[in-house]
Amino acid sequence: MHEQIEKVTNLFLQFGIKSISMDDIASELGISKKKLYQTYTDKTELVEKTITLIKLKIKEIVDEYSKLNMNAIEKEIYHRKKYLKTYLSIKPTFLFDLRKFYPSIFDDFISFKKLQTVKSCNNLIIEGKKQGLYREDLDPEFISKLSITLISSFIHPDLNEISENDLMSKAFSDQFFIYHMNGICTEKGRKIFNDLLKAELL
Repeated sequence: MHEQIEKVTNLFLQFGIKSISMDDIASELGISKKKLYQTYTDKTELVEKTITLIKLKIKEIVDEYSKLNMNAIEKEIYHRKKYLKTYLSIKPTFLFDLRKFYPSIFDDFISFKKLQTVKSCNNLIIEGKKQGLYREDLDPEFISKLSITLISSFIHPDLNEISENDLMSKAFSDQFFIYHMNGICTEKGRKIFNDLLKAELL
């Protein structure tokens, strides 16, 4: 079952939800359409299970890096590497379809993303301050809102100058991350961060 949902998730992420039919899904899973409907009620159930899987992966990443024996900056870099594998695979087309055709599932997913963002930002900023790596005057709520605003760019790219190509680009993500980290770090923290950059650990 889990393997099937992985395959369906990859289909939705690559091509969007609307363009994928139940025939396409049955073909991808190597089963008949009749068997597919015996296992899953309809396409909505598959979308729900897809979102559940994505949420699980995101939560696992947040929980995993929070337990690592690293300083806050190293955790930020580790988290970003792992997160990009999930985050950059979520194409705007997928989210557009989700918002338009499955609004309640979409709203639940966005609420989840906001909660995870606030949780990870707060924990890292508190930890970074204790280690003298992040500025004392940082407001975790403000930083969280900035991060949520970037997430919103995936949903409303028409409202800003960030294109879909930007959103799917690792180079763009690298530049944003460098800008963000140099903004929140103390002088000590910036030295550590930029030393890691020079070592090409990103």
